[in-house]
Amino acid sequence: MVKKTQSQILNDVLFELQEIKRGLPNGEIVLIHKSLQDLETGQKTLQSEIRTIQKRLFNPDNGLIVEVNKNTEFKIDNQKKLKDVEGLLSWKSNVTKALWVIYSAIIGVIIKLLFWN
Repeated sequence: MVKKTQSQILNDVLFELQEIKRGLPNGEIVLIHKSLQDLETGQKTLQSEIRTIQKRLFNPDNGLIVEVNKNTEFKIDNQKKLKDVEGLLSWKSNVTKALWVIYSAIIGVIIKLLFWN
């Protein structure tokens, strides 16, 4: 093994430092830092928007879930009322048919009394 002199070692170190300097990104670190800051800002904005959406969804007074539940209850109540109305319409139809039979019988009796004594 050949021993290097101190000046050769210093020249080698100087050469390596120049190589390291050449390999360093020129301004890329600043761009990366700026990109990370923009990403952090975007993430904070996204978090605040998610919180806003959660408030609108889960608000116990007028949130979306509460509104959907109210609509479901309204629909169930109206279906019960609709069944009652359908029953009433069926009853009305049957009463109307019965009244036509009674009217026909009364008209027949009146005609018989007037023309066949």
